[in-house]
Amino acid sequence: MRIGIDLHMVNDFMQGSRTYTYNVTRALIEIDRKNDYFLYFSNIQKSIPPFLQRSNVHIKRIVPTNRAIRLPFSFPLKLANDRIDVFHCQYMAPPVLRTPYVVTLHDILYEHYPEFFPPLLRFFMKLFYPYCARRAAYVLTVSQYCKNSIVDIYGLPEEKVEVAYDGVSNDFRPHRNKTLIDAVAKKYGIASNYILFVGRLEPRKNIPGLLKAFYTLKKKTSAPYQLVIVGMKDFKYQKIFNTVTKYQLEKDVIFTGRVKQKDLPLIYNGADLFVYPSFGEGFGIPPLEAMACGVPVITSDTTALPEVVGDAGILINPWDTNELSEMMNKVLSDDGLRNKMINRGLEQSKRFSWSKTAETVLQVYEKVYKESGN
Repeated sequence: MRIGIDLHMVNDFMQGSRTYTYNVTRALIEIDRKNDYFLYFSNIQKSIPPFLQRSNVHIKRIVPTNRAIRLPFSFPLKLANDRIDVFHCQYMAPPVLRTPYVVTLHDILYEHYPEFFPPLLRFFMKLFYPYCARRAAYVLTVSQYCKNSIVDIYGLPEEKVEVAYDGVSNDFRPHRNKTLIDAVAKKYGIASNYILFVGRLEPRKNIPGLLKAFYTLKKKTSAPYQLVIVGMKDFKYQKIFNTVTKYQLEKDVIFTGRVKQKDLPLIYNGADLFVYPSFGEGFGIPPLEAMACGVPVITSDTTALPEVVGDAGILINPWDTNELSEMMNKVLSDDGLRNKMINRGLEQSKRFSWSKTAETVLQVYEKVYKESGN
């Protein structure tokens, strides 16, 4: 097979679909030496990673970066010229395409939680996502929760939607070098023991709720912890900073912004507790990364998050900040519970790997290739 993969969104800052696309592609190349891979980047780095330097991997540049031209014009021409048998894209495919394609829909949360998405983006998603999904040979998604949503709302047959769970990189593991962990913490202004959150600064992540729960924890227990929030500003983030001001938490809350990918596992490792009270997730990579690093996890009992943490984490109602505060205090004050959660989390994280994801994805490619008459 000649397999084409759209990697235009991959850059130095791994997040959500970028993390998925990069790691699945890497794992596919590692497990599959038989098929040819054509990888389409918007920007090609001067130094190509070693795992891409193989005879069956072909690096291609797709221009322009403007999707209004790239999707309807550039991609169909490129795919035809490269004689691609199966094309894999994220969320959206070219509106007219002869090449059979697989689309990954990481979630359709805009259907369940429209208030958490900008109106223009919501309109764009509602217009194009169902259209692309219904024209696809197969739809990949990252959780059973997402599959059920796609089947129910888009009216797709179950057999056309395949779950390929997100994985976790080997970079996320317990680290024993306390000196290195402390050095990275200092680099980002972290000066004491800390509770950690990782994710974009946007309403769906429920960061104001986390801040209120943290304030309650500090007020009731005088807990000597900072709250570290790792992630970039996104949609309607100002309420987060207003909440910090409201509860006078300026000295206790650290916003790191973007962090270097190599630093992130060490930031996880330095945390006493990871808290992720999101209102909704298609999967939820940060709780998985935290478990893989040996950090106890508290997260929401909604959407796909219970699939990710299983019985390893504590599940809370994200709307109930008192419950969240109580559970934070419980984990931080009970070493036996913490150790049990750490051990269960390490085991739970082993259920997810990018190589398993890639095996499922490759099976789907093979189905498309066979069903297309090749």
